[in-house]
Parts: sequence; structure tokens; C-alpha cells
Amino acid sequence: MNTLMLSSKSYKESKEHDFGDCFISDNGNDVVVFDCGSNEHAEKVIEYLENNYGPDKKAIIVLSHNDSDHFNGIPKLIEENKVEKVYTILLLKFYEELLEEIDDDRKTKDSIKRQILERYSNIASLGEQGVLQNIYNEDNSFVQICNGIEVVGPSKDYVLEVAGQALDSRQGDSIDNETTVNAASVQISIDLGTSKILLVGDASTKAIEDNAKKHQIIQIPHHGRLDHAEELFEIKKDDKDTVYLISDNKGSSSGGSEELISRGKDKGHTIFNTRTEDTKTINSTTYQKSYRVGSYI
Repeated sequence: MNTLMLSSKSYKESKEHDFGDCFISDNGNDVVVFDCGSNEHAEKVIEYLENNYGPDKKAIIVLSHNDSDHFNGIPKLIEENKVEKVYTILLLKFYEELLEEIDDDRKTKDSIKRQILERYSNIASLGEQGVLQNIYNEDNSFVQICNGIEVVGPSKDYVLEVAGQALDSRQGDSIDNETTVNAASVQISIDLGTSKILLVGDASTKAIEDNAKKHQIIQIPHHGRLDHAEELFEIKKDDKDTVYLISDNKGSSSGGSEELISRGKDKGHTIFNTRTEDTKTINSTTYQKSYRVGSYI
């Protein structure tokens, strides 16, 4: 299993333009793309598919959430006939439960459906393409994407709580220090054999805390936001060998700040950041467990 964290460092106008996130994972049979935030990233996905599998190969897409910097390359992949299916959270399937969660007599089944389509418009735009798949099975367990890659979050209860707040005009638009759209981002686990990668989009730290404890290579949410990083460093303080990934192809609006890198490396952490590095290959050799005598910071 190999995973590529795409960097826009070599793209034209990389210092100004927001190219968003994109990860490519390959188990030797299936190619899974986690988020694809720009046409430029989509071109790299197409190039990978054709160079490694030929012109007819299609990818399985996992979309973490509705934001454009995670979505904008997906329509191009569909247009080029490179998509087998797109896994994400399909809130329309839960509209009745969301009505109960919101508990507002002014809302109806039709009005809540309209709200979902408007609020999550990027996901809704894929509805007629015949590619959308829910991340939950009928019993609310998570789907397995393919051999070695599975969805591990967020729980359906958390989704209902977060989406309920997003669709409730009486409440604010933030929860657990994230926007309501971001907080319940889809999380996937990638098994490298000796370690596991956790990819999380823009999820809240609360949503990923339990999964972070079980993974050795972790994407810092929201393009490496400093508060998320500090919280993860604390959660993972007993595993100083944890490898952190920052997908920061944000141009002038940096997510993976120099301060974050400095703080993390001062604490002995390994951090890969696409703002300053080229596309990174992550495999079974990326995480190396060391055995230290005594304590250190």
C-alpha cells in the first residue's frame, strides 16, 4: 500500500492560488482518492491512473466534506470517466432524523430537504451522476472502501448533532472549534501493515480523538491549523514517533504555519508539509518506532 499526499509546490501560481487537498492511495488493485480540491490535482490523479493502470482505470473517491477546496477536482474526474464511485455523507438519507434532532415545528420534510441541498450544494451536484455512495451501511456501521482502506468516522450520532446545528437557524455555525460543515468530515484509515494512516479533512479534534490514538500517521485537520496540531500533540504525547501530515496547498492563505512546524519539531515530531515539500509518498517505512531510554520532549 502506498499513499501520495499531493503538493501544489510545482504548480503554476502555487503561492497565490488555493489548490486544496488530494491524497492518492493504491493497494495494488484499487486506487482511492481522498478529496480532490482542484483541476490541477485531478490532472495528477488521471496521470497516476493512466501511468500505472492504463486508460480505462477508474478511482474510488472519498469526499471528506462539502468545501470547494476538497471537492473542485471531482467533477473533472467524473467528466473524464475516471470515477467508479464517490463515498461521502449523504444527509438526505437522514432528513427525518435531522428533523427530530432540530425539533423546530416550523420545519417540514420538504424544507429540510431544500436546506440540505442548498447547504451541501457541491455534494448535491453529484446526485444525478449516479456515483454517490453513503459511508454508512444500513446498520449504521462504516463501509469498507476496499482492501486495506476503511471509513472510521465520524459516528452517525455526531453527524446528526453537527448537521442538526448547521440546519438550525436558532444556533450558531461553529461546533467544537470548527464550522459545522467541517467538523463532521469523513475520516478514513489506511493500513500500511506496520502502521496506519488517518486522513481527516477538516474534522474537529473531538471527532478524531479516539481514532488518533489508534493511528501512527495522522493528517492534521484543516490544512495544519495550529490549534488542531497542539491538541493532537497532547493526545499523542505517549507516541513521540507519530508522523504528522499537513496538506497545505492553500496559496497565500497558509494553514501549515511555520510556527506549527517549529513547535512540532521542537517536541521531536516528524511533520511533512506540502507547503514546503514536494508530493510525499507514505508507505510502510514512513513510521519508524524507536525505543528510547528515559523521557524527552
